[in-house]
Amino acid sequence: MLIRDCSRGRSILAGLDSGAEIVGQITDLAGDMGIEAAFISAIGALTRADLGYYDQAARVYHVTQVDEPVELAACSGNISLFEGRPFVHAQAVLANGQGRTWAGHLVRGTIFAAELYLQELPGLRMKRVPDSITGLKLWGEER
Repeated sequence: MLIRDCSRGRSILAGLDSGAEIVGQITDLAGDMGIEAAFISAIGALTRADLGYYDQAARVYHVTQVDEPVELAACSGNISLFEGRPFVHAQAVLANGQGRTWAGHLVRGTIFAAELYLQELPGLRMKRVPDSITGLKLWGEER
């Protein structure tokens, strides 16, 4: 188990750009602002998205393409460092006009309109490293 105590830094609200790719825009924002660790939450709408499900036995992500306009009903995650750069890890719940929902790891999505809340965690240098048990890049100590 890895446990770190942290303090809160800047609280940032951002209206994201229509037409931009959401994970990339959050990553770029973190890089531009020098953010190495943060909690994120977002709401809004996407014109399309890709959600991942991690197959634990096969150790691969299966990606579902959602090729229709959807509400970004919930999206939360974190920012940490991978190979020295900000890395966004987010989970999302999407819903269409008929109430159908999709959920999973947010791989990418095209923004229609989205608002981001970012809570910086200064001084916390959480790094993602390969984990031999799960096959994922998890928080850990570099070896």
